[in-house]
Amino acid sequence: MKLIVLIAALLLGVLASPAQAADTIEAHYEVAGPWTVATADAPGYKLYYPADLGAGGVVHPIVTWGNGTNAVPTQYPGLLGQLASWGFAVVASTDTTTGTGSEMIAAAQYLIARNADASSVFYGKLDVTKVGAVGHSQGAGGAVNTATKSGGLIDTVVPIALPAPVWVGAGDSFAVGQLTCPVLFVSGSTDVIISPNSALQTYYDQVPGAAAKALLKGAGHNTIQGTGGGFLGYVTAWLMYQLQGDTYARGAFAGAAPEINTNADWQNQVEKNLP
Repeated sequence: MKLIVLIAALLLGVLASPAQAADTIEAHYEVAGPWTVATADAPGYKLYYPADLGAGGVVHPIVTWGNGTNAVPTQYPGLLGQLASWGFAVVASTDTTTGTGSEMIAAAQYLIARNADASSVFYGKLDVTKVGAVGHSQGAGGAVNTATKSGGLIDTVVPIALPAPVWVGAGDSFAVGQLTCPVLFVSGSTDVIISPNSALQTYYDQVPGAAAKALLKGAGHNTIQGTGGGFLGYVTAWLMYQLQGDTYARGAFAGAAPEINTNADWQNQVEKNLP
């Protein structure tokens, strides 16, 4: 009888382990959120947003997106659609050079203007006080520039695969030491040429305020393109935490035991000064 009970317990443990492994903050946010996603094209921009904008009185935070060098928004459907499914209105410049940040600032201002335009589907549906800047590679530097050059417009920044200084042209230079909003640096563990941990650690150390950093194991420089790979969960959680005040998402990065620090799929995790 004891043997039967032991075998049953072991089997239950085996069967339960996948569900238990999936019961994480990362897993919660790496799948599509509750909003059906709509897309639209505007001159110079690709838009991703909840199809039922404003349902239930919700106002949607804004995310302005910066492409990597020679890339366009349609190369990032996984991430941009994912963010829209979690209630963000995403405006992505179609410019293939976004390093200065000027394109991303203009994009954010474009969407803010639509919120005040009675003829727009966004009219009165956006939270213009909550704006994030997210970008990849050159666009990651553009996201930092968007935050430091927009006069307080940006509430949080997520630079994905931010290039080491040797890869940054003079016209695209950025100063992470000037950031006054929380920043999440993410890259891939195999991105050792363009966005290695050594560069990200230096950037992290230069940030005077709230910051976090982590590398996704096995990810390369362009893993964020296409489906978005393993970046989706924590990038989404960060923006939910920072722009939607989601206390569950906060647990991935802050508190006594941030989940990301014990996640075996990530490495080189550090955080400081997070609210």
